[in-house]
Amino acid sequence: MLLLDSLVSPVTTDSMTMLGTHLNPYSARLSLLVFSLLALFLISSCKKPEGGGNPKVPAGAKSSGGKHALIETDKGVIEIEFFTTESPKAVENFRLLAEHGYYDGLTFHRIVKGFMLQGGDPNGDGSGGESAWGGKFPDDINVGSDLYKAGYKRGLVAMANAGRNTNGSQFFIMHQDYRLPPAYVIFGKVTKGMEVVDALAEAPTTRGLDGGMSQPTTPVVMKKVSIRP
Repeated sequence: MLLLDSLVSPVTTDSMTMLGTHLNPYSARLSLLVFSLLALFLISSCKKPEGGGNPKVPAGAKSSGGKHALIETDKGVIEIEFFTTESPKAVENFRLLAEHGYYDGLTFHRIVKGFMLQGGDPNGDGSGGESAWGGKFPDDINVGSDLYKAGYKRGLVAMANAGRNTNGSQFFIMHQDYRLPPAYVIFGKVTKGMEVVDALAEAPTTRGLDGGMSQPTTPVVMKKVSIRP
């Protein structure tokens, strides 16, 4: 799950085109057939079973309806207030994941001082995570609202994604105001503990998957994420 397109090179057709280079028409068709069958096999192998959801969240589960979250870290506690009216789906997703222990022990795997802290991936590298219902859920963004017109400001909490309608479990907390397109669902804001966010933003980092110095050298752990009224 990616916050920005620059995190990973997009899949292009160049590699597929190269398969047919220097091949006669018969060989090219045969290679394409083999490639297609292999791709179909891989897609089928990765497909979730029918009715599959998030293994940590019981099917049909409802959250407590709490309006706040607490993220406990080594540096202190971050308190978040949810935007339940503006982003009900993202809020319910976060509540369900938190209340079923999904986030406990996970990390902020990507930290860019002056920008944001990104976490919530069980793989710990930005490549994983799923919603409370399994898979992804769609965006709920009103670009004409005051919230999105104001932009991504310090302390806002939003969903990370890999493109439109690909929200899962990963989220990010804005460290400072930063210009981003209105492509990330904003579902809350930090009301207490920005000094904790500031402290976490100082974590030493090494080169990450985004090509920048963003991967903490020592895991920055979310010890527990809980929901409050």
